[in-house]
Order: sequence, then structure tokens, then C-alpha cells
Amino acid sequence: MNKSSIWNSNTGRRRPRAIAVCLAVLVSGIALNRPHDAVARNVPEIYGRIVKSSAEFEPTRIGIDEFKIKDPAASSLETRELATLAGQIVFNDLDFSFLFETVRPDTVYLRIMNQTQIDRRGWHYLGASYLIEGEVEVDGDNAAITYTLFDLVNDREVFKRRLKSRRQTIRLLAHSLSDEVYRELAGAEGIFQTRLAYMHKGTYNEVHVCDYDGAGDLVVASERSIIVTPRWAGANALSYTSYKERNPDVWILDLSKGRARKLSSQPGLNSGCSWSRDGKRYALSLSVEGSPEIHIAERDGTPRRVTFSNGIDASPTFSPDGTRIVFTSDRSGTPQVYIMDDDGTNLERLTFEGKYNDSPDWSPTLDIIAYVARMDGVFQICTIRPDGSGFRQLTEVGSSENPHWSADGLHLVFSSNRTGVYEIYTMNYDGSGVRRITNNGNNNNPSWSP
Repeated sequence: MNKSSIWNSNTGRRRPRAIAVCLAVLVSGIALNRPHDAVARNVPEIYGRIVKSSAEFEPTRIGIDEFKIKDPAASSLETRELATLAGQIVFNDLDFSFLFETVRPDTVYLRIMNQTQIDRRGWHYLGASYLIEGEVEVDGDNAAITYTLFDLVNDREVFKRRLKSRRQTIRLLAHSLSDEVYRELAGAEGIFQTRLAYMHKGTYNEVHVCDYDGAGDLVVASERSIIVTPRWAGANALSYTSYKERNPDVWILDLSKGRARKLSSQPGLNSGCSWSRDGKRYALSLSVEGSPEIHIAERDGTPRRVTFSNGIDASPTFSPDGTRIVFTSDRSGTPQVYIMDDDGTNLERLTFEGKYNDSPDWSPTLDIIAYVARMDGVFQICTIRPDGSGFRQLTEVGSSENPHWSADGLHLVFSSNRTGVYEIYTMNYDGSGVRRITNNGNNNNPSWSP
């Protein structure tokens, strides 16, 4: 079998990497009328209203005032830079969230009002419903941010809190602040401390991990052999397929200890390993009995076969509740997306449009499955509901592959060659808000931590 491809094709074009080896939004959203409305808590209603027309969705507007320094007279340039960095990270986090729109200071307003800074009434005038004011303090190797969240509509202080960390981890401290604000206003956990994993092909084949915004990029695995499909196995572990012992085996890497061990080393192909949301079970494709078939196992258990076909079954992903599996199979003659219960029963074909559909990933909070479809010789990311309805094409530029959902179900990470080389990107669930994460080329197979 060709190591770079499971399915052969006479097109000679590049396959998605996932194939190559075989909003019911949980986040309670913001009220969808004017930004001054109260925060909504009805998850199904928010899902229905956002998905029905994301173009009409109006995020809650929140102002981020310039973070101050506790003792300006005694502050150093580094302290001032840390305060600026912290404020910018919070601004970027909440702006990325999809549920919020961050408001910038208006210099025209300042000139008209003959002011050097905007007061709370001014922020409200600019359309902000909430305001964050922050103060940064640095003492040796320690740093702290004291911040206040204001409800400008009702003219009240929501809360005032103080966060502390080492000075070197000011980025994490700022992300934590953003998560606290998100939790308060959206009623759910934010994703600002989550991470991305992806493959980089250079002199060595490397697994990289970075913050969700691309900062703090680290190499966590590097081999001369082929490495593919890194997937998060909980918040601090990654599984991936490696050929370093000549057989394509699945390894699991403990990021806190920097140690990897074999998870699956059956004779033949061990690939496409993905995990349930609780990290207790995994699904993968094994060819130990012939053609690649889907197997499921407890974290340290023996894999149990759940598909039985003459074709190739690959790229399995669990449903949010772990009771169903979406995967790719060419049992119909071409790669298509299928869905079944986790014991292999109630099998249904999901995709019928196009001759090549692959790399499905089930949103952890939305009733939506993302996948790639070959269109006009290149791959584009699409979404579809588990009942086969609601088809939507999200990308159009270049070739886009390997879609994976964020924990809140409002964002996707993917790889694309839209600039001429493959880089990692993120976008909103509806295809808007595309952001480039990497810049060094030859990056693919991204995965978003829970």
C-alpha cells in the first residue's frame, strides 16, 4: 500500500491528509436583538436563531479600555509593554469569540468632547454594552492584573477581580481573564486557553503545539519517519500515527511528561485515531484483518471492530455524546461520509453530492458535521447535519482540508494552500472570520484541544 495514500485516484491531485493515512450550542449565546439586550440562556433557541441566519446575528458589544499600570512613575518599559500586550490579548480573544464585538476608542469622539480618554458614559455612547478596565502590576518575576467588568446599560459593576501569575506567563493570565468574562456573560466556558496541534514537514516530520491564536509554538515530537494525524487525547495528551518502527503504529504523547508510548501496534495500518470528548475512548482504523475497518476501544482497552465492509473505512469521529460515529468509507465505490451507532448498527450514508467526501468531524456543541469535498479538482470544507440536510460550503479559495472543531463549536481549524503553501487557519462555523495561524509553510493536519 502506498504510504501517502489509502485511496488511489487517477487525478494525480493531492489527497486530504486525514485520508492519506487512513449551534444546539453548548455556549449559551448573547441575546440576538440589539446589543443592549440581556444575555440569553436558552441554548436551543440560540442555536436555532444563529444557524437560521448568522448574517442577522448581532454580537454583544464590549469595550476594552487601555490597560493601565499600577505605579506609572516606577514602571519600566517592559511593564508598560506587558500592560499593552495583556490588553491587546483580551481584545483579540473577545473579538475572536463570535459572540462579542469589541469596541475601539474613537479619536473623533475624544476631540469633540475635548477629552484625552473615554469615560464610561462615552463607551456607552460608542455602542458598548459592557466595559473592561484593567490594571497591570509587576513585582520582580510576578505579575498581576486587577480588572473590572462594568454593565454600561444598567450602570453597575458586574465584578472586580485580581489574577496573578509569573511575569513570563502574562499571555496565559490575559487569556484566563477573557475566559472569566466569557463565562460570566455567555454562561459557558471560553476557548482562549485551548491549544492547537498540527504537523509540520521540514528536515524532520514534526508535531507542533501552539495557543489557539498561534502564539507559543513548540515542537513536541520530531522524527525522520512519517508522522500523521495528531489528535488531542484530553487536554494534555496527543495521539498520532508514526512509522518510526516500520509499522504505522498509534502512539500517545503525555505533554506534561514529554513521554510517548504505543497505544495501538496491530500488524498493518493503525491510523486515524480520534477521541471521545471525555477522553475515555478512542476510535481508529485498523487493517489487521484485511482492509481498514473502524475499531473502538477504551483508553487502555482492546480495540473492538464495528464495521464490516469490502471497502476502506477510515477517519472516525465521535458524536458529542459518544454514542455515534461519523467516518469515511469507499464501500459505495468512492469515498463518502457515513454515520452509525458506536456498536456499528444503524449505518447510514450521509453524503451523496460529489465523488469524493472525507475527513468528517462532528461539532462538540452544534448539530453539524464538517468534512471536505472535492470540487473542481480541489478540496473545500463543507458542513452538513447528521440527517443529511443543511449542506453548506464554507471555503472557496485554494484547497482547504482537515477541518476540526473548537470546544465551543463556533470555530474550525483547517489547513489550506490559498497562499501557495499549506498553512493552518481558523474560521467561524459559518466560514467567516478566516485567520491565518502559521507562516512557515508545509503545515497540515490540525487538531483543536478540548
